[in-house]
Amino acid sequence: MKFSFAILIVLLLLLSPGAVGYVAAQEQGKSVSQPQQQKSEAKPAPEKRAAKLLYEEARSYVDTAFVGFNNQKIPYDQKLEAKTKQEQKDLAARYAAVLQTRKSLSDSDSYYLGMLHYLAGNGDGALLAMRRYLSHEASGEDAQLARAVVVLYTTRQSLIPEAERAVAAYAQNQPQNLTEWFGMETLITEALQKTKDYAGELNHAQEMLKVAKLAAADKSFSAPRRDDMLFKAVSFIADAYVQTGKKPEALGAITELRKFAISIPSASLLRMANIRLTGIDGSIDPKGIFNETLSAPAAPLPELVATQWIDQSPVTLSKLRGQVVLLDFWAPWCGPCRYTFPRLQRWHESYKDKGLVILGLTNYFGNIEGRRATRSEELDYLQTFKKQQRLPYGFVVAYSSINDRNYGVFSIPMSFLIDRRGNVRFIAMGAGEQEITALGRMIEKVMAEPVTADTSAKN
Repeated sequence: MKFSFAILIVLLLLLSPGAVGYVAAQEQGKSVSQPQQQKSEAKPAPEKRAAKLLYEEARSYVDTAFVGFNNQKIPYDQKLEAKTKQEQKDLAARYAAVLQTRKSLSDSDSYYLGMLHYLAGNGDGALLAMRRYLSHEASGEDAQLARAVVVLYTTRQSLIPEAERAVAAYAQNQPQNLTEWFGMETLITEALQKTKDYAGELNHAQEMLKVAKLAAADKSFSAPRRDDMLFKAVSFIADAYVQTGKKPEALGAITELRKFAISIPSASLLRMANIRLTGIDGSIDPKGIFNETLSAPAAPLPELVATQWIDQSPVTLSKLRGQVVLLDFWAPWCGPCRYTFPRLQRWHESYKDKGLVILGLTNYFGNIEGRRATRSEELDYLQTFKKQQRLPYGFVVAYSSINDRNYGVFSIPMSFLIDRRGNVRFIAMGAGEQEITALGRMIEKVMAEPVTADTSAKN
């Protein structure tokens, strides 16, 4: 089983620096005969197993122990967890000491020695072993992880040039884990920021952004993780510019992030970028970006996931290309959502014959007005609720908050206005009067835009 950089960081937080030797528990206060004493003092047989096997045993120690605890039905205990993890450190330190006594180690043995030192919390030992391993033209997944270990410990020791060489080698070799790569660049960027090397900080923050954009193009990445990577990279870029007196460049970097957030779209990323923007220049109106002219059709938006459609035939956003679409994220228990209902009703009646499609997105929550409910009961409730509130547009009901995650919805109500070409033109966050009024003006503007050849529906 291979480590990832994320696992490295988690374990590093759990393991304090410095290896501790392994001490076997001994019975005390017993009177024993001389033959018994000689037997107890006999040295154990030398450990001759391969380095890989020693490492695998140490690596899996905690997991194996907890499987045993579960089988014995031992309840979770924080002290037991801490004791087990300390035992893992002790075992790793013991096996590292065993390997160091061997007269010659192969290249792979050096790698496993480095990983044992890492598990034991011995940064110096891990760095020395990984340097030795990488000095012999190592390649493949082990070599990439070894480079991550090198970056981890060289940045702690302010050995930035060595860390930079390691991450450059990682970028030139395979396989590449984007989370691992991003983490390496982040460690270097943070180290350079602390030393006030703002030129270096900017350089590596831009590398962070490059990796984050690769992650954004990878559909397997979760939206929250993608947004966190993008925001963190641009925050470092903006900081480096501000620290060197280049405020316009800092604002430009954040503006580009905001445009990207709208195009993805992610309301959560847009919100974080807006906060960063106003922190640098409070005179800027964050909503002004929605007035900018878009030059090209957007990339496909995340398709809606639905368990049930109410008063609406199942449809995809790609099939709705050529119409204006308003996605309204809401829930029946949300008071502010109800405040927006009259406006939604009016917009539907005013523009339904001109190409406006409103879709109300909600989820199954497992309860109705505070009492537990089945999905069937919730569906009946939603259908009744819709009639009582006289909501004329269709509902999209998902089995979970998957649509919220895909669109970066962090609170409700929240609405996304999509023009005939598939571009997100406005994101309304909340039910404030200014927010809803601004959304209404944008709907009017987008509805008045001419239908062109590139707004036709895609099949």
